[in-house]
Amino acid sequence: MLDRYGRPIEDLRITLTHACNFQCFFCHMEGESLADQRLLTPKEIALVASVAKEFGVKRVKLTGGEPTLRRDILEIVGSLSALGLEVSMTTNGFRLQDLAPKLKEAGLSRVNVSLHAASRETFKTVTGVDAFDMVLLGIKAAIESELRPVKLNFVLNRRNCHEWRSALELALKLGVDAVQFIEMHPVGKGLKTFSEHVALDAIEEYLRAHAKFVAIKRMHNRPVYKLENLIVEIVKPYNNPFFCAGCTRIRLTSEGTLKSCLYRDDRVVDVLDILRGPYSEEAKRELLREAIKILVALREPNFKWRLVEARQAS
Repeated sequence: MLDRYGRPIEDLRITLTHACNFQCFFCHMEGESLADQRLLTPKEIALVASVAKEFGVKRVKLTGGEPTLRRDILEIVGSLSALGLEVSMTTNGFRLQDLAPKLKEAGLSRVNVSLHAASRETFKTVTGVDAFDMVLLGIKAAIESELRPVKLNFVLNRRNCHEWRSALELALKLGVDAVQFIEMHPVGKGLKTFSEHVALDAIEEYLRAHAKFVAIKRMHNRPVYKLENLIVEIVKPYNNPFFCAGCTRIRLTSEGTLKSCLYRDDRVVDVLDILRGPYSEEAKRELLREAIKILVALREPNFKWRLVEARQAS
């Protein structure tokens, strides 16, 4: 299914909880409010994903907060994997040492681990917790459990910008498959701390000079570089004028709302009443189909004004 800008709907990002055992000062919080804590059940999550699959969704990304804090995380992964969807997860890695093999067995295909530092001291400054060594053990467990590709997420900011080269060296040493250098988002906590935003220009300049090849990934039109045996992606939601043009994602919040964009609270469809209403299974599916159609009709690029700027500049 295409939205009115010609973008296919292929990815469903699901927030499982807002709870987190880290305190990253820039967390975008998936663009969601913490006012309500109505957590969807595994069955409700799977029902939405099943209907979304009818519209072309192929991949599901589980996120949070910290998704591994859900006690039913293995059940959730298993129910989604049983639908024939590719199931991946973004995690802070703290619980991966124990959970990685269980997640693999449940049907998780791959994992993104947030590692916003290359040293214990900087890690504590960024995340508010002294857990650098635990996360490294989690990353190693993910690799051993074949949750591949194993990707590291590094959100660049003023507190860690001196460590991006060390982060590349650490990634090569660990043997992960990829690193994503991510621009800080002006949303969630990041909206209040955006003064600590740092552009990714220096990293891209280095990669252009040292990478084996350069490509553009269709998802968000991300530049991709090959550095030795490591893939390096540049994710710029703020300074890439074509970022939104390559978005194939819709979102499901932990509270039962379908969301068209990380940055938008005005283009959403609440489906909790459908999921918990006095309807038959097929009636719920039909109502969810209509809800997804409405959501897709509401989708629009959040940074489309930058496309106008780019045309004027050319």
